[in-house]
Amino acid sequence: METPTRRLYFSGDTGFGPHFESMATRFDGFDLVALDAGQYNAQWADIHMNPEEASRAAEILRARSLLTAHAGRFSLARHAWDEPFERAVVASRGKPYRLLTPRIGEVVRIGDAQQQFGRWWVGIELGPHAPAKP
Repeated sequence: METPTRRLYFSGDTGFGPHFESMATRFDGFDLVALDAGQYNAQWADIHMNPEEASRAAEILRARSLLTAHAGRFSLARHAWDEPFERAVVASRGKPYRLLTPRIGEVVRIGDAQQQFGRWWVGIELGPHAPAKP
């Protein structure tokens, strides 16, 4: 999506691949990329990225901000519900983009580099249907 002042990219369901290079060639960076970085499994590599792949894709796309999609929403994969956040934090250290980890429904101000998101998922215990922590 492009406006006169912003360029946004939403990956939808996708695996890591050369299509990110194609997008980077076609567009000169993005203000925000929302990339699937949760609900991953080696068997689903063609349709869901893990946090490390999303981090690589954000760099290729020359993103200013990365919003992790599919993280902390529902249980489909066998990883703990908060694992994508933890892995995204580690994968994003020292990267040229800003990692965004808002609570579901929290407003993200794309142009506000001072907006901070805490590690809100730490210490939250979910009900009996949540995936167990390893």
